[in-house]
Amino acid sequence: MNDLAGTRQVNPRWRTLAVALAVLSAVFLVVGGLAWQRVYGRASTQERVALAHGLALHAAELRDTDSGTARKLGTAAVGIHDDEQTRAGLIDTMVDMYGRALSPLTQETSREVTVSGDGRVALSKEGGEANVWDLKSWIDPEVIEKPDRIPTLKRHGRASVNTTALSFDGRTALTGDGDNTATVWDLTDLAKPVRLATMAAGRTTKYTNGVKKAALSRDGGTAVIVDQDGVMTVWDLADRSHPKRLSRTSSKTVPIRDFALSADGRTAVTVDDHNKVTVWDLTTADHPVKGVDLDLSMEYSRSATRTAMSANGHVVLVGRVGQIEIWNLDDRSHPVRYTTLDVSFDNLYGTYDMSLAPDGKRLLLAGPGGSGALWDLSTPSRPTRLAALNGHMREVESVALRADGDLALMAGSSGVYFWNLTGLDEIVADPKRESCHRYDAKISEAEWARYAGGADWSEYKSEDMDSVSVCLIDWWS
Repeated sequence: MNDLAGTRQVNPRWRTLAVALAVLSAVFLVVGGLAWQRVYGRASTQERVALAHGLALHAAELRDTDSGTARKLGTAAVGIHDDEQTRAGLIDTMVDMYGRALSPLTQETSREVTVSGDGRVALSKEGGEANVWDLKSWIDPEVIEKPDRIPTLKRHGRASVNTTALSFDGRTALTGDGDNTATVWDLTDLAKPVRLATMAAGRTTKYTNGVKKAALSRDGGTAVIVDQDGVMTVWDLADRSHPKRLSRTSSKTVPIRDFALSADGRTAVTVDDHNKVTVWDLTTADHPVKGVDLDLSMEYSRSATRTAMSANGHVVLVGRVGQIEIWNLDDRSHPVRYTTLDVSFDNLYGTYDMSLAPDGKRLLLAGPGGSGALWDLSTPSRPTRLAALNGHMREVESVALRADGDLALMAGSSGVYFWNLTGLDEIVADPKRESCHRYDAKISEAEWARYAGGADWSEYKSEDMDSVSVCLIDWWS
């Protein structure tokens, strides 16, 4: 009886212990299960990222040869894993589909391209002459037969054309020639350009290197010519047939590399071979005032090569090897550097050319490798890369933007290429939505096996389909 009573007294304790052990076991199982789920989930996420980046890489490789496949692989990549890399790849693919050659690409090199502010006219410099292009029909999608270049602006005498400039409305053009003169052209009738006048630049000797840069104010009423010896001349074109020279300023024979003029013709910037970037006040055009030099590093490998200016003259860009410096000229006597933009990762190891939209919000850069890069400078202190422009060239010599930034041109080996960038903001904001709005594409099982690196495609398609819909891929995965 005593033993039985003792057993009855112990059993409740064993039961409590057993319950506690069972609870602990359940806790361990739950914790272990959650840990396994975390590891599995992490591996699954890593696999999705790897798959998305792999598809984006294949899309980039196919961009030149098979744009349709490139687009649907890029769209699938964003649907599987939406990050900066996949989005940038799809944006570049979408933008590339809106580029085309102004004429069949040849081996002819275009050294310079210029476009009027309204986008109606473009000039391209080839073989010592300037070709005139009427861009209206190129922009209009309803015009099937695109015209070739119209006439050429012939060189002055035996000299070759070194550089060109256009007024905003495209009705006045300048050609700067190798004999150190500039010619004024009337392009009112694009098919029949009229030579109106010839203006002398700086020195005219047998040793002169000719005109380096020419620029026109927005209204075409003021012309500025800079020769390669560093002489800047300002002209009044109120009467285009009888230009009046207002001033001639020498920079003490220092060769000029580049030049920019504000739309009102009152502010200019020169870049010389001594790595000096100088701001000029042309408010009194008959007496230009040399202002401050921008405070650049004198490091030889980072010497200044190019410059660009917004229409109001308040934003100035200075191109250097692998870098673009962005300056604020609200106070011309005290320039302030906004930021330095590193462009080395865009393969722009030596900035060949750059074009800034008049409002200063969109920048086009070009360099070695046959491509360009489009940047958003709406907030100058925080530039944002928008897209790459592939010109299908070996190298790009020159770039140009229409005033609104929605038309871009690049010139280089093989000719001139242009992009109609209307709708770029929508593409950048949501490239997958814009891709699916324009196209409905599917990836076949054979294509998936070829490009997806062995990933199980059943996770990315609906059960009743024999293909992957790139626009619905995030619904089923």
